[in-house]
Amino acid sequence: MKNAIVDHITTVLTHYKGKIDTWDVVNEAIDDGSSGENGTFQLRDSFLTRECPDYIDIAFKTAREVDPEVKLYYNDYNNEGLYGSKTDSVYNLVKDMVDRGVPIDGVGLQYHLHTNAYPEYEKVVETMRRYAELGLEVQITEMDVNSVEGKTEEAFALQAKLYGEGLRACLNSPNCTGFITWGVGDSNSWRSNGYPLAFDVNYAPKPAYYAMLNVLKEYNNVEESDDQADEVDDADTTVDADVDSAEEDSADEQN
Repeated sequence: MKNAIVDHITTVLTHYKGKIDTWDVVNEAIDDGSSGENGTFQLRDSFLTRECPDYIDIAFKTAREVDPEVKLYYNDYNNEGLYGSKTDSVYNLVKDMVDRGVPIDGVGLQYHLHTNAYPEYEKVVETMRRYAELGLEVQITEMDVNSVEGKTEEAFALQAKLYGEGLRACLNSPNCTGFITWGVGDSNSWRSNGYPLAFDVNYAPKPAYYAMLNVLKEYNNVEESDDQADEVDDADTTVDADVDSAEEDSADEQN
């Protein structure tokens, strides 16, 4: 198994050397039941863990040896601040790697949210800050917001708020270097029944699009055209009117 890991990483990183600036080296290694207490973490019971317990170290060390210039990331879900045990467990894994000198440059927060389960903005910023203290970057790597209520104005208003907060948290965190949504239009999403993206099935922009546009314009000091201002104002009105009622239904729900 070790040889297979080394051969695969060596082949892939050699092929793309100089063309890729960041690699997700290991993905979703932490068990959902990991408590994260007292600096601990529990890995998933997978064939990798059983046959090669140190596969994470091997993967990162091999990647660094093959391409010393590329950024190396660990990526996971439910680690953005909502679920404390998973958030802490991922942090503990990464801190342990840093403490032992295993090469790692950053952590991916997948940021798959639900309209009834999402983190507070302050917790997201705090999560990013903790990694900054380890000298690491972060990226929001797979953001979407599943509407458990279906296609409703209230759900889309809450989506808009959460997309805007995610982007704002990244922009307000000096170590956040990337913000990626997990698709473009709702019809092509892995959560298509939950209308989770910033564009609808016809690729028309939803309130989430305008919420992110507002944040970007604010940070770039860009003036809006009259047409754009009208569209954004309409989206903001919906968010302001509906988000409070939608937030009342928020409850912790595992991914």
